[in-house]
Amino acid sequence: MVRIGVAVEGGDGLDDVIASRFGRAPAFLIIDVDQTGNARVVKVIPNTALGMGGGVGVRISKLLADEGCQAVAGPAFGPNAAAILSTLGIKMLVVPPGMRVRDAIRLMLDQLAGRAPPYPPPPPSGPGRGFGRGFGRRRFRHGRQGPP
Repeated sequence: MVRIGVAVEGGDGLDDVIASRFGRAPAFLIIDVDQTGNARVVKVIPNTALGMGGGVGVRISKLLADEGCQAVAGPAFGPNAAAILSTLGIKMLVVPPGMRVRDAIRLMLDQLAGRAPPYPPPPPSGPGRGFGRGFGRRRFRHGRQGPP
């Protein structure tokens, strides 16, 4: 049995949908899931940190750790929340926003078991991608930009 904290849009239990943001999610479901995918909602926690200016991801990460979560699920994790969760040994599960929690449980279990990648693949890189061709390649010579 694993306890997962899931960022959701409301408090509708397993029929709720994954929130579009982790730290600023309106609520969190605390669910216990067994190896066969049977899930039970333990608690719904409204996000009281929504009005904070910063540090929301860190505060929520600590709250979910205090609830005994061994994993958390959301669409993405900010660098501060990810650092806290990693330090606490809590696994981060990336699930698409808008997916029903009931439907996301199998994806979460697959990520925990290593059958699915834990994060979405990185964006493509190379010439012509990202910030544009040649970004960061120019060097300064004698106060002027030289060729790449």
